[in-house]
Amino acid sequence: MGEETLRTELSEEEANLYDRQIRLWGLESQKRLRSTRILVAGLNGLGAEVAKSLVLAGVKSITLLDHRNVSADDFSSQFMVQRTDIGKNRAHSSKAYAQSLNPMVEVQSEEGSLADLDEAYLGRFDIVCCAETPSTEAVVRLNAACRALGVKFYCGHVWGLFGYFFSDLVEHSYTQELPFFAVKKANDSDPGAAKKPKMDDGTSNLIQKTVSCVPLGRALQVRAGKAGAGLDKKTSPLFLLLHVLLRFHDEEGRAPTESDQERLLCLWDAVAKELAVEKERLADDRLQLISRELCATCAVVGGVLAQDMIKVASCRDPPLKNFFLFDGIECCGLVENIGR
Repeated sequence: MGEETLRTELSEEEANLYDRQIRLWGLESQKRLRSTRILVAGLNGLGAEVAKSLVLAGVKSITLLDHRNVSADDFSSQFMVQRTDIGKNRAHSSKAYAQSLNPMVEVQSEEGSLADLDEAYLGRFDIVCCAETPSTEAVVRLNAACRALGVKFYCGHVWGLFGYFFSDLVEHSYTQELPFFAVKKANDSDPGAAKKPKMDDGTSNLIQKTVSCVPLGRALQVRAGKAGAGLDKKTSPLFLLLHVLLRFHDEEGRAPTESDQERLLCLWDAVAKELAVEKERLADDRLQLISRELCATCAVVGGVLAQDMIKVASCRDPPLKNFFLFDGIECCGLVENIGR
């Protein structure tokens, strides 16, 4: 994508449309965005939020992929479809709304599932985002295929007031702008005075950095251990909750309901033993507000996810590494770097 990025020029119309963004992250970053091809698989509430932000940002193209049809359940979080779309494919039904947000972005829709995606298909994209979790095995397999091709990978899901996303950027280089600190000279009358750094408001340094990531399968295999190498006391209980929800989803293929509380508690017992963590690390009441997608949670998780994808596509500023976990009860999000 690098050489193509350098050759990409913005038209006058695009420059006017993206004027505020260009002022924020620069012309070169916008050019990189303009050459980025993205796949969003799963047009649920989370997928719709991600697609919306990416189209507005001005990527080159975005492909919407889904094998499911629109149902009444979608209207609690999916704003791109209408009542008249019930029974129709979600990707095709979302295309018109997505395209209306920005006519300069190529929006395509395709019907298909994760099982249909081979390397020839995935190689068409720079970034792949799986906004739905059919099974952990399927997502891990998709991540491995993307990693083999050097394609950046994201996945995420929302359950009620809890949501997450994971990123595997393989090896990603980016530019970070840091303020320039000049060393203030000691006062001549006090030769022993320590030299203090002073920010020079007029200049800044552009620092090139590289981050290496691990695949999802490896991150989910991390058990209790020393800080930096395994799950420790500082690891958020939200990450443990994620393990329980992924396990339930693998077994049932759906989001939990109120009648599933006992099953969730049993799964937590099993997960705690497998990860070698104390059962008390995750309070029982954290399993009580888990349900299907909520629009507010989708908006937060989808917004942060899309913003991170924009940073990666533009090669500007450090990305989140590697799990983002959102707690709707406390209204806060946090980042856990697992498997580093």
